[in-house]
Formats: sequence, C-alpha cells, structure tokens
Amino acid sequence: MLIVRKSTTAPTKARTHSASAKKEQNTDEHITVLGRAMRLSPAVVPLDITEPTSRIQSNFINNNIIPLASVDDIIKFQPSIWTQNPNGPGMGKAETMSLRGFQDGQYNMTYDGIPFGDASDLHHTTSSLFISHFLGEAQIDRGPGTASTIGNATFGGTVGFRSKTPPSKAGAQLYGTYGSFNARAGGLELDSGKTRFGKAVLDMQHEETDGYLTNSYEKRSNILFKDEIKLADETSLTIQTTYNKEWQYTTQGATLEDYAKYGKNYGLCKDPTRQCYYGYNPSTYTSDFSYVALKTRLNDWLSLQNSIYTTGFEHEYTESTDSSQRSLDANGVTFYNAAGKKVATYKSDIPGKYADAHFRNYGDTLNLTAKTHYVDVQLGVWADVQKDRRVSYAVDLSKGSIPVPGKTGSPYSYNISDTNTTLQPYLELDIHPLPGMTIKPGVKYSYFHRDYDAALNKSTKQPLNATQTFTSWQPSIAINQRIMSQWSAYGQIARGFLAPPISVFQVGDVGNVKPETTMNYQVGSVYRDKKWMVAADAYYIDFSNYIAAAQISVPGYGTTSTYVNSGGAIYKGLELEAQYVIGYGLSVYGNYSVNSAKYKHTDVRVASSPNMLASFGLLYENERGAYFSLIGKYVGKHWGLDSTTNAAGNTQFANQYKIGSNVTADLALGWRIRNAGSIFREITPSLKIGNLFNNRAISNFAGNQSYGDAPLYWRNPGRSVFFNLAVTIP
Repeated sequence: MLIVRKSTTAPTKARTHSASAKKEQNTDEHITVLGRAMRLSPAVVPLDITEPTSRIQSNFINNNIIPLASVDDIIKFQPSIWTQNPNGPGMGKAETMSLRGFQDGQYNMTYDGIPFGDASDLHHTTSSLFISHFLGEAQIDRGPGTASTIGNATFGGTVGFRSKTPPSKAGAQLYGTYGSFNARAGGLELDSGKTRFGKAVLDMQHEETDGYLTNSYEKRSNILFKDEIKLADETSLTIQTTYNKEWQYTTQGATLEDYAKYGKNYGLCKDPTRQCYYGYNPSTYTSDFSYVALKTRLNDWLSLQNSIYTTGFEHEYTESTDSSQRSLDANGVTFYNAAGKKVATYKSDIPGKYADAHFRNYGDTLNLTAKTHYVDVQLGVWADVQKDRRVSYAVDLSKGSIPVPGKTGSPYSYNISDTNTTLQPYLELDIHPLPGMTIKPGVKYSYFHRDYDAALNKSTKQPLNATQTFTSWQPSIAINQRIMSQWSAYGQIARGFLAPPISVFQVGDVGNVKPETTMNYQVGSVYRDKKWMVAADAYYIDFSNYIAAAQISVPGYGTTSTYVNSGGAIYKGLELEAQYVIGYGLSVYGNYSVNSAKYKHTDVRVASSPNMLASFGLLYENERGAYFSLIGKYVGKHWGLDSTTNAAGNTQFANQYKIGSNVTADLALGWRIRNAGSIFREITPSLKIGNLFNNRAISNFAGNQSYGDAPLYWRNPGRSVFFNLAVTIP
C-alpha cells in the first residue's frame, strides 16, 4: 500500500526560533509541492542535522525496491555505503555491508530506535531481518551521533530503519512478485484504519527463489503486526512485533578456476561425492523483534518516551568443511574413541559440522526531554541483557550427519554460553544562544560486561570461564548554524567506543585487550530550495586499539590465533550529495565520496574499504501515477585482505587480492492506477530490473579454501527482472 506521509519538522525548541522553524516547514512544503520527484529521491538531507545524514523516504522504497528485498538493497545507493548480495537482490544474505570502510559489526543498526546485533560481533544477517514492505523509511547517520545516540557500535555510524505507519483508512492490499531466478513472492497487508483500539496493520509475506547462484535455493516467510493506540491527547502506545524465518543453501564463494569452468553464477554443485554438494549445506535463520513503546507529555515542558523490547535470533545449520571445495582429495573423515585414539578413517566420506547459535535480548530505552526557553535537556538510559548460546560438533555427512569424535574424545568443536550486559546512561543539551544556532553538548557512559562460560573453547579445546568489563566515557559536542532559511552548516567532535568481540575469548584469557575507540571530527553544510538539494561534508576519524589476529602455539593442539592491540587506523574522506529538480516531476540525483581507511604509519588499506563510491540517477514521478528511475552505483577499487602471515607464522600488515572498480545500474518503472472501478482503490503494476547492463565482475574477496588455500571470490549477480503487482481495496 502506498503510504504518503505528510512532511513534518522537529518541534520548535524556543520562542526565539519559531521563525526559523516556520521557514524550515515552509521550505519542506515548497519542495514537496514543486518537486514530486524529490520524494522519489534515494535520499533527502535535513537542514537541522549535526552530522552527515541521509534519509530514505517511503516513496523511494515503494517505487524502487521490490517488496521481498532485504535491508541491504534499500541502503545501497547512499553516500559511502557499499553492499553486495551475490545471490541476487533480496535473495540470501548480503556478504558485504560497509559504511565509510567500517564493516558490519563496526557500526550501529537500529529498528524503530532500538539497537540490535549478533552476540558474537554485532553483525547482522540481512536476509533474516525485515523486508522492504514492512518499512516506512530509513536513515543513515555517518558518524557516532550525539550523546543520546544509543548502541554498542555507534562509532562507525548508525543505519536506522523505521517500521511503516499504519494508515488511517481501513483496507487491504494484495501484492506479489515474479521474476528472474524463478523468484516468486506473495503478500497480504490488512489495515484496520482508525478504531477505538488504535490504528493497526498486519502484513504477511512468503517468498521462494532458486537464486542467481547455482543450487542456492531459498525460501522465506515474514510477518509484522503493529498497532498505534492514542490513549489521550498527548499520550500514545505502540505495540509492534515481527517474525522472520528463512531457509537456504549457503554458498561460500568460488575460485576463479571454478567460475571459468562452471560459469559466473557458480555457487554449489550437484555431486554428493564432493563437499560442494548443495544438500550438505542447508541453513535455517529465525528472528523476531517485539516492543511496547509509550510516548507521553507529562506537562507543558516535560515529555517521556519509553520502549520495552525483546529480540531473538537463531542460526541452525550443517555444512561441509569447505562448501567451495570440489577436490576429492579434500574428503576423508577420521573417528577417535573417548581416549583420543584413532579407530577408523573413511577416505571418501564428506567431513562437516553441525552448528546452532541463538541469542535473545531483553532491554529498555528511556528518554526524558525537558524544554525551556533557551535550552532543551535530554536525560536517558539504554539497558540491555543478551543471553547467548552456541554449539558446534563435527559430523560425517556421508553417514547421515552422525557425530564424529575427535582427538579430544568429543565431537564438539566448541560449547559456549555467554551473557552480555549493556548500560548506557546519557545527558544531552540543546542550547540556543543565538537565533538559528543550536549547540549540542553531551556525554554518554558506556558499560559493557561479558560473562563467558565455555565447556569447550573454540580454539584451545579447553574449558574457560572468564569475565571482562569494558567502560568508556563518550563526550560529544555538535553545532548547527542556520545561515539562511534554506542553508545550514554544522560541525561535530565525538568519541566512539566498541567492546572487543567474542572471538578474543575463544583463544584463552582475554588479558589486557582494550576496547576499540575512535575520535571523530567532521564538518558539513546543507542547502535546500525549491529546485536544489546540495550537501557536502568532510570527516577525519582516529581509530585506536584496532584488534587484529596474531599466531600463537598452543601445547597439545598446534598453532592458532590470538588477538592483540595492533595500534590503529585513520579514516578520512569527502562526501557530496545533490539533487536538482528539472521540473514536471523529473529530477537528477547523485552522490560522490572519496574514502580513505589506512592503518597508522603504513600505506596498507583496511580490507573491503573502496577508495571511491558514487551513485547517479534520473528520476521521474507524475501526479497521474507514472514513475521511473534509472540509478547507477560505482564501487571503487579495494583489497580483500589487509594482513598476511610471514615465514615465522606472525601476522603482518600487507594488502592482498586487489578487487577492481565496477559500475552497476538499476531500472524501476511503474504506474499507480487510482480508483479503478468501485472496488479497487489502487492498482500498481511495476517492473524492476537489477544490474541492467549485466555486469558480473568480481566484486569482493570471500576468503581462502581450507584445502589448497586457493582464494575465493564473489561476483556481482547477473541481470534480474522482476514484475510486481499491488492491488489495494477498497
């Protein structure tokens, strides 16, 4: 269902600024009226920001993103963002999501303002999250935010998603997609409209596809329920829940030799005598996200927002030791008895493992905002407890996945439980010393405590019970100055913080490993009028305590990895974003960023950090219902690895596996047919063509094979064509 939100602006902060706020509102309305294509833009930059920000509006999501798409497909055109999904748009998980060179897990991700992420390293499995049809908008904050920005990985930025707002009018929508790679999906949205029980939406979708990569079938089901209840004039209650389940055959990349021999879409094979057999590599992902949020105005100057939530995630799977491996020499399974003595070897059997990782979060976000004549005060806290459990044991896939005892007498590779506790109280001020000026000083205290209990640790194969607490004060200050009603400038200095990942515990005592920190400096400016939107910024980020791997010898086991403080890295760059409304619904959009991420005192680039990124496109929307867009994405050159092992077995910085630049383009077009007869409120047929020019170049490094050490790569998925149809009644 097409939901067009009325343009709004932030509440007036002081009487002295009412004129500025009114001008801002008039500017927004003027842009909406004179430039329908502005709503179709990949992003809009607000005038009141204090760090580089791009807001993706609902109209862009509705017009350009297929309903079954995952979150990576929504954000891929934003400045300094690089995502790639080798199995096709919205199919399977994104293998890369990078923001200014920070990788997934090094930046924050939120849903309706609530942070979430995997227990191990805060990463996100995109295909197990929210589909585009469930979302109202998204916002990319390229920076650590102010003190009130909550999350365990804010120092790389925040990718925030907002669920759709239930419409005021009752109705139903049937929607479906059919297209390339035998992709088919169908969904049903039911809207209650305004009732005495609030405005509610129930959205359900199921999708199946063979995937672009060979033998990479996937199916996925998603459901969302949201109810917004107005309890009083100044009080509202929101109840929201989502559930997502995905089943897929998981690929791990391919060698250049296999791409040349079996095609550029090679993923898995059909030969059960080899590890690459698709039947050996099924995965199931299950996730849910529920919250109850209360917003109320306690009196004329004090308001409260509070959200109580729980989130869950599980990844259960079996896989061969190396699903990219075709060599029969890599096969072989050896069984040991309880005393660690070899009892049998089956040279042609397929080695593999079973694994199950699941966690659940319970948390609360509380914010109190007090508004006075010259200053607004925000006082709040985020509290979160995460219960994590993960096990893995060796199996013989040729014998029905029976457990395979190893040298320790046990089939288990690891058996780990851990509990993570986060507490982030903060204080932030909005000071208005002069007309048009807002200064935001603030401080946040981050507390992260991990209780780690391994009956069998991953690398050492020994028990480990350890606890560590990481804390940090995170001061920040930002300023926004309205130079003219349509032109503002801003600057920010802020400290970021990230606790070490679970992997540092998996090699023994964590010792004195310090948390990763950043100091962020950035300035920028935004101009918006009835024709133009132009935003530019520059940033410099000093990354300290970069945690990297080193090799150690473990008695009785061999060589394994430990984690050490490897100094730091410098991230810096320039970003430009602009749109010009030509008229008659037609506009052009583009962004360009030059990004540098290098380790200190070296010329070694951080892996998977392209040196340049750009998007450019032509967009059109007609008030009678027709729309189209043609948007290209340029990804500059980068490196697959930033460290190697020397002859002595020690890790050293050096780049390997250079990936060249490439350009892809997406085309979307459709027509909203309104009031078609007495039954249909709207019928919207649309067409989405991904990778229009069929660029299937190597896009990223995917690791090395466990047998033979050959490098693995990902490619851009080939051209895809999807036909979508949405019917809204009444």
